[in-house]
Amino acid sequence: MTTSSLERVQRLPRDLALIALAIQAGVAVAGIGAQLIWSPYAEDMRRLYTTARALVPMLSSAVMNWAFAALLAWCFARHALDRHGPAELARPAGARGIFGVVFLLLVLVQGYVLAPLIHQVALSYIQNTAGSIAAAGFVFALSSVLQLVLVALIAWFACWLALQRRSGGSGGDVATSAPAASFPSSPRAVIAWVVGVFFVCLQMLMSSLFQGWIGMQQAPGAGPLVLGWIVAPLVVLALTFWGAWMGAREAAQPRPLRAIASSALAFVLLQLVCIAIAIAWMLWVLRPGHVNDIVGPAVGLAVIYVVLMVMLTRSTVGWLYRASRLRPQ
Repeated sequence: MTTSSLERVQRLPRDLALIALAIQAGVAVAGIGAQLIWSPYAEDMRRLYTTARALVPMLSSAVMNWAFAALLAWCFARHALDRHGPAELARPAGARGIFGVVFLLLVLVQGYVLAPLIHQVALSYIQNTAGSIAAAGFVFALSSVLQLVLVALIAWFACWLALQRRSGGSGGDVATSAPAASFPSSPRAVIAWVVGVFFVCLQMLMSSLFQGWIGMQQAPGAGPLVLGWIVAPLVVLALTFWGAWMGAREAAQPRPLRAIASSALAFVLLQLVCIAIAIAWMLWVLRPGHVNDIVGPAVGLAVIYVVLMVMLTRSTVGWLYRASRLRPQ
């Protein structure tokens, strides 16, 4: 493998992420365009998409799904190269084409076969439970999680097919001993971006679940929608990026799957801590003689959430990457 071909292989994670992003965006835009033009309900759909209540969450959720797919494609591809080495790929020249074709076919299957099936099952379950709000919220949450799991499986399977290892082991090429990757930016920045983007995806998933549970009873204006669906994710991205940046200062390699694990662990711990604080506050409120005050505790919980977000991302990243130095992959 020559130096130029080795550099081309090392750009595979970035290229596969861009391919995943383009396919997800293209399929989504084509689907929305078909709804707005050829659907029997096209007039109603056009009227719906002109309202901020539908447009802002839809755009925000779409961007989150695209970023999630691109992030996972990059992480799986980077992990494969780090594990096997660029010179061990069976089809390095055709990896982009294989990934694109497989990813596109599976995304179409998800969008036009599995998603309608999940929707029909969800509607049947809601009808069988007399259409209660609790049942609708549960089904909405489960279907949203299933959609993200399907995206993750699609990205993994497409990367696995495109980046399969060559049979027979090392080919004896001089480039085989080359490093698995060379990063134009520091591993610290790569880790911070992976942790931040994945954390935002999890945060927006939880926000969409909460919105689906209670949103049918409320009609917020454009300002709160922009604040909740656009500004808040950007703030979360900045805070988690900062926390991961501080935690990854001694990391020698990005190890993207470890960065995803750090982000998921920080998110779960943050939710558990906040739930415990909320329960303690409710018990405090229910005590006899307490004067009801909602604004103060809500502001306090928001501040605690922000501080813990930075602290937990820093701690989980530092802990998992210290463990990777003690026990290399």
